[in-house]
Amino acid sequence: MDPVLKFREVESGIESAWEGYLTIHYVSQWKEKLKQIKTKHGSFWNVDLSGIQRIDTAGIQFLLFLKKYSSDKNFQLKLQNHSLPVLKVIDLLGLVNHFGDKVKIKKEYADELVFAYGTKKG
Repeated sequence: MDPVLKFREVESGIESAWEGYLTIHYVSQWKEKLKQIKTKHGSFWNVDLSGIQRIDTAGIQFLLFLKKYSSDKNFQLKLQNHSLPVLKVIDLLGLVNHFGDKVKIKKEYADELVFAYGTKKG
């Protein structure tokens, strides 16, 4: 599914919503679409991931790249409203803490996720 990027500029940053597949076949298209977004030093960029229907390790690498890029360019990137496919992959890879974003888990998703990576057991 081709990527859909919706964004709007707000007072001190950007609000965006992503829809579609964030997979190896589409990462280059996402990169091209994101060139439309201009961030300013010290601003924020909120990314709503609720519309991501499929993600693979290339998609995760892309999100990790964006986090590093935002740090290097001194703006804050927040990933929010993670879809179930996104949550499953970051859970599987044990990366929830690496991203540093608050993750809200809907009740209907709770049984499908472990989030036990790095926790101490009994």
